[in-house]
Amino acid sequence: MDHGGHGGHGDHGDMPDMPSMCSMDMLFNWNVEDVCIVFEWWHIHSNIGLFLSCVVVFGIAVCYELLRAKANELDQTWYVRKVNDNDAELGDEETDRLLQPETTSTLVRISKKQGVLRSSIYAILVAISFWLMLVFMTYNGYLMIAVVLGAGVGHYYTNYRLPAGRSIQCH
Repeated sequence: MDHGGHGGHGDHGDMPDMPSMCSMDMLFNWNVEDVCIVFEWWHIHSNIGLFLSCVVVFGIAVCYELLRAKANELDQTWYVRKVNDNDAELGDEETDRLLQPETTSTLVRISKKQGVLRSSIYAILVAISFWLMLVFMTYNGYLMIAVVLGAGVGHYYTNYRLPAGRSIQCH
């Protein structure tokens, strides 16, 4: 059967090269090329591109942990200042008891400005943690390692600031 000027289905000799597309792997992989990180524009084409992307993801995971520790520090600073303003005669032992997570929320009322800042930081933390989860869901071993190592390094540098009850978000 003659299809006229439509050409054959297997005849691609006169077509330009097709641009590479993002791979959408749903299984663990070690792909280097055609990996896209969350956005179509963050398309990895080379080993150097993957390395630089891993460095960026690592840095974001570290910054997530640093911001989480800073948020916790702010909570403790505002709480201790408020407790000390209300009762200047508290001893160290009594202050430590009051700083336990289960009693903090019932004893302190922070200002509206502090509440807005606290909520904004929380929203940023949630956004970053969901973004890191999406990076992890590329199932790319290199990117997964970058997230885990970044979280570990960030936790190492902030470990002394976080109480034992604070847990990881999404990633």
